[in-house]
Amino acid sequence: MKYKEVRSWYDQLAEQGPAYGYFPEPKKSCLIVTPQFEDEARIFFGDLGVQIVNGHRFLGGVIGDCMTADDFLRKKVAMWVDCVKELSKAATKSPQAAYTALAKTLQCEWSYLQRVMVNCGGAFVPLQDAILKAFYPALFEGDLSDAECKLFSLPTRFAGLGINNPTETASSSYHTSTQGTKVVVEAIKGCGEFSSACHLDAISKARHESRKALDEIAKQKLDAILATLSPGRQRAIMRVVEGKTSSWLTTLPLQSCHFDLAPVQFRDGLALCYMRHPSNLPAKCDGCGANFTLQHALDCKKGGLVILRHNEIRDCIGDLASQVWPQVIKEPIVNEATATSSDPGLRLDLGIRGVWQPQVEALFDVRVIDTDAPSHCHRAPNAILESSSQEKKRMYKKAVEDRRGTFTSFVLSVDGLLHKEASHFIKHMATALSSKWDKAYSITSSCIRSRLAFAGV
Repeated sequence: MKYKEVRSWYDQLAEQGPAYGYFPEPKKSCLIVTPQFEDEARIFFGDLGVQIVNGHRFLGGVIGDCMTADDFLRKKVAMWVDCVKELSKAATKSPQAAYTALAKTLQCEWSYLQRVMVNCGGAFVPLQDAILKAFYPALFEGDLSDAECKLFSLPTRFAGLGINNPTETASSSYHTSTQGTKVVVEAIKGCGEFSSACHLDAISKARHESRKALDEIAKQKLDAILATLSPGRQRAIMRVVEGKTSSWLTTLPLQSCHFDLAPVQFRDGLALCYMRHPSNLPAKCDGCGANFTLQHALDCKKGGLVILRHNEIRDCIGDLASQVWPQVIKEPIVNEATATSSDPGLRLDLGIRGVWQPQVEALFDVRVIDTDAPSHCHRAPNAILESSSQEKKRMYKKAVEDRRGTFTSFVLSVDGLLHKEASHFIKHMATALSSKWDKAYSITSSCIRSRLAFAGV
């Protein structure tokens, strides 16, 4: 009889446990049984005062009957709905913090629950409604289309916000969990010996297969969403996917690293990423008096926005470079202007000694280009960046080499798509910084790209 064996096991635990510092308390313990075996369970455990129940919470989930599980799940979802509504209120004044709290913390709570409870996707419908009807409108300060809501549920590497639809992730989360823990389960059942190496291998394999399957689903969803959008928005979203320019969204808003954005900056970054009309734009440009639109803000050279963005990125590169190479000069002069001619001289953005060759000055010129400008929208973004890089070389390369230096163009788009030369320099600097900071290359590279992304927002 199983209950007799369990009681024998408990008596041994009560006898031997104190020697190892474990003191079982039966009145605080639960015995979970099916209803038809309650009477039998009371025969063996009634004298101990153990709570005999049909279901009970265990390790973040529920063991037992469906009624207990449904009640537990309903209460948890209701709590998360309230949390999402509170975050929606916070998003009106602190959108970046609210988004990070939902995507990085709160979402992980129901993700864990989905890994330990089977067939629970339908219970998350109220939660998904709260995200769609309360959180997203507060985050963007406006209404969203169905296509946008579907897009935002994709991972950030597929141009989404990484806020998963909880009604769709439940089955895959539970399947991945069962596959990853099957070695432990079999060992507990007595069907095999436990091996930590086999367990870790099962976890790794389950994660890999799950990510591969979810990526394939995300690609199919992205293709279907893109088919409903205008060509301009398709172009912008594919640039995010191919250029991997969404790193600023997944970065914690740390004030010490200058990653915390003002509400208007964060929303403008989202608008630029998804080609949405920013909220609360002024009617006229204060630089030239023209009608003020997102496109005009990116292109107008009189309002000061273009040069401010350029200088922010230049200063970010200079600050990072100064932590590796000893001599970093801002706006080095290649050719002096002369009073007797109309030649204005030649000035670049940065001079860094020892980047490519020891004691040889490497001169950099930064260009931030709007690849969606009317004059560029008929060309591929990478082709536009390449043309800009070649133009920079024609202007500066010979003059720089005449003074025995090297020239590197640092060209990128307004939304962070890097030209190959800029990307090569970032990798070179990340390698040097990883040695100095004693950090893995991947961490250092991610940090540099995040700094650049925030400088351009």
